[in-house]
Amino acid sequence: MNVEEMLDRLGAVIGPPPEGGVVPVPWELGPEVMGFQLPSDYRAFVDRYGKVSISGELHVCTPSAAPGPKAEQPLGFEGFLYYTTEPYGYCGMLAQAYADGDHEECPYPLFPAEGGLLKWANNWNSDQFFWLTRGPDPDRWPIAAKFDSLLKWDLFEGGFLEFLLAAVTKQYPYYRDVVPGGVQEVGDGRSYRPRGDWSKRLWQ
Repeated sequence: MNVEEMLDRLGAVIGPPPEGGVVPVPWELGPEVMGFQLPSDYRAFVDRYGKVSISGELHVCTPSAAPGPKAEQPLGFEGFLYYTTEPYGYCGMLAQAYADGDHEECPYPLFPAEGGLLKWANNWNSDQFFWLTRGPDPDRWPIAAKFDSLLKWDLFEGGFLEFLLAAVTKQYPYYRDVVPGGVQEVGDGRSYRPRGDWSKRLWQ
């Protein structure tokens, strides 16, 4: 199944893109700032949906050039790395656990370590969802899920869209923990709320 087919299947579950579309991310600037490109299926999703919260539970991180509530925090791709690596937050705690040899708490290094975890989402249960950035091809990065609610990790040998689609269609074994409460309509025939795009933030 190609990316467009997966997006269409996903849309049948979570609803159509936001009315009026979204401002696409200038992905060509990403490698210069971050040193790598993000996976193509994730980029296609963001260019169709922008930053979203699925069922008010699963919050997908995206790059944005719009100022946030804290003026000192960086914007754009630098801001994406800032928010998704959280050196003094949850990711910092995981990095310290890995450095301390507590591989039950965190079995993988954290980005920017080679093959490290790079977050793309979290939910209200404090479950965290990452790419495992192993290898030079971002389209081959698997998904590592840290389920605080289950006290376990799971490695999904597929990409961002495959994982998301499996979760919302109940094909993923821990789908109830990815979107606690299930995929529910939240308005306008959609089961997600727009949170902004490259040009704007609708809410934090």
